[in-house]
Amino acid sequence: MAEKIMIVSGKGGVGKSTICTGVAAGLASRGGRVLILETDNGFRGLDISLSVEDAAVYDLADVLESRCEIGDALLRHNRYGMELLCAPLDPSYVPREEQLRTLVLWADRNYDWLLTDCGAGFGPMETMLAKMCDQALIVTTPEPVAVRCGGRVSALLHRAGLHQQRLVINRVPKTLKKSKHVRDLDDVIDLVGAQLLGAIPEAEELGMPSPDKLPFPAYAELDRIARRLMGEDAELVLYH
Repeated sequence: MAEKIMIVSGKGGVGKSTICTGVAAGLASRGGRVLILETDNGFRGLDISLSVEDAAVYDLADVLESRCEIGDALLRHNRYGMELLCAPLDPSYVPREEQLRTLVLWADRNYDWLLTDCGAGFGPMETMLAKMCDQALIVTTPEPVAVRCGGRVSALLHRAGLHQQRLVINRVPKTLKKSKHVRDLDDVIDLVGAQLLGAIPEAEELGMPSPDKLPFPAYAELDRIARRLMGEDAELVLYH
């Protein structure tokens, strides 16, 4: 059975999709069968991030509406072996819950990990997925607005019944700009209300890892997050 993880954020632009692909790469590089389900309808981008856009013919809506076989819609990343099912281009598309549940049950039988890259905020897709997933990773940055939005998403996840929540703090600067809302990373953890899984230092450029360009320590922490999800005792490093 797959471990089914929602990757969510209250605010856009916090690096949620980058974290999703980086963690997926870490899981796949250790032999895990990984499917990324992109559900940010109307704002598809992971096919470009993973450099598989030329093969993107079908999407999630095509699969759920039986316009193609699921195997025809899956995009495989050549280096890491993980697979992607792209979000629909139609921003108004919302599947029926039973359609989405059938897909999640299929993934449960065929993969070790299902990572859903959700849209910012908390809409109908997130409400449905919260009923089907095992845990949520809430991604935020240390900025007060992002932290407040992360806390709101945590509350909505609890309301939907998903209580297993972990926190990833992205783009932690060398010197945190303090405010009356956020003085340090402990404040971020307390305000969001989820257990810290990882804190990723600020990096000028962070895309898919490549063997010739690994901006340390950002990629190292993404890899440690993958190891923690697998149950390994990976040191939690706070760079701030």
